[in-house]
Amino acid sequence: MEIHFKTGCEGAEWQADCAIIPVFQDENPAHSVPGLARCFPWLGAGAGLRDFTGKKGELALLYSEADDPLSRALFTGLGRREGFAPRMLPEAVAVAVRRAAGLKLAGLLLPAEALWPLANETLSPDSLLAEALLGARLGAYVYKDCKSACGLEDIFTPSDLTLLFEREVPAAARLAALKAEALAKGMIFARDIINAPANIATPERMEAEAADLAARHGFKFSSHGPDWLQQQGLNAFLSVSLGSAREPRLLILEYTPPGAEQEAPVVLVGKGITFDSGGISLKPAEGMERMKRDMAGAGTVLGLFAALGGLLSIAGAARPRPVLGLMPCTENMPGGRASKPGDVVRTLSGKSVEIVNTDAEGRLILCDCLTLAQKISAPAAIIDIATLTGACVVALGQKAAGLFGNDRALIDKLLALSGNNGERMWPMPIWDEDLDTLKEQSSADFNNAGPREGGASFAALFLKQFIGRGIAWAHLDIAGPAFKSKAEPAAAGGASAFGLRTLWDFVTGESLWQPHSM
Repeated sequence: MEIHFKTGCEGAEWQADCAIIPVFQDENPAHSVPGLARCFPWLGAGAGLRDFTGKKGELALLYSEADDPLSRALFTGLGRREGFAPRMLPEAVAVAVRRAAGLKLAGLLLPAEALWPLANETLSPDSLLAEALLGARLGAYVYKDCKSACGLEDIFTPSDLTLLFEREVPAAARLAALKAEALAKGMIFARDIINAPANIATPERMEAEAADLAARHGFKFSSHGPDWLQQQGLNAFLSVSLGSAREPRLLILEYTPPGAEQEAPVVLVGKGITFDSGGISLKPAEGMERMKRDMAGAGTVLGLFAALGGLLSIAGAARPRPVLGLMPCTENMPGGRASKPGDVVRTLSGKSVEIVNTDAEGRLILCDCLTLAQKISAPAAIIDIATLTGACVVALGQKAAGLFGNDRALIDKLLALSGNNGERMWPMPIWDEDLDTLKEQSSADFNNAGPREGGASFAALFLKQFIGRGIAWAHLDIAGPAFKSKAEPAAAGGASAFGLRTLWDFVTGESLWQPHSM
């Protein structure tokens, strides 16, 4: 979807198949776009508004009876004004865009004047524009890379979105829209690679995508295979890959703003199991096809770098802080060389781990990368993101991620950012005294899987053993929200790129959501 900026609704310099107009519940729809309604009086008199109340998720479709540059309008409900939150706007816009796509409408119009009345003491007009644009881009998203020409006949996505301003395009509004576009493209990049089947999104494909991002945006990049992993002592990571015919890859992307070479980076570690069979501890056949998504953490980190690349091309945008991304990518497969329950590996940290369950593989690839991150950098903070445990889904459901960590300030910051942008996270406990449970009946320092009860906390406790003293660390278990079993307003069924918005806000220091200075 191409983004355009236009001014004035008079004349025929532009055309649009449909205007998207957000409306609060029980407020006059035509009053939200007075300038547009003066040009197109049918906006306030259409029969489609008779039963429209503006409830959340409600839509009203109006048609022009004349040969107007604007032929339709979709009013989309926001719910009551007093309950309005930032996340509700992109959801409302996404609902309308999906309806427009169903009608095969190519050119959409978003009048900025419909957004300005939504501003209040906590929401600036520019933030609202950015949120609406993000909702439009994500609402139009459909994964179609594997469709044939025949299959594509049933898929339609709008091609153009025009942002219409009454007189001029304010510089701040244009900048906010361009930032939102960069973030949207990064999220779509992540969704595409996470949705790709495991025979396409292989470790080699992940490597190629990372290399391409580095080449296009000037990031520093390196990739390391099994020989390097063995030489360096990343034996826990290597142990997961042994059953696969595909070689593992450790991908490292790095962005350092000019002049910030001495500034400590934010380190992001994303789990990249490109297919998880469970290894020798084989998963049940039912639902195993969804295990292509077990690289969602690494896909999200890749998507963040794609978004950062877009941000760097925007004149006037503040530069993000230094970011170091580590993505351990491998399949977890059964085979003659695969790790067996009871095997012991010595991790890069020097600590030994007994593999009592080969399906608890994510923490094995992460633990070595957490150690490596501290060896090659002095991190300002480390955040790992992983589809790590089914136990977290049992605890929090499909829509929330578990947030663990050792630093209260870091956790509070992530919670505040996610609360603003609608990525639901919940703080979860780690009890150090429970480490004795991981040591019981183990021939190593500890084993890789605690009891089933409290499984998400035991996984986080395992990872914490590889964080050095004084290092701020957070662990995001995104097993629930990373993949949608059915479509939602701002996410088609499949990959959601959950967590990317929060990481973007954290590393750029500029949330799309910004308080309104009044």
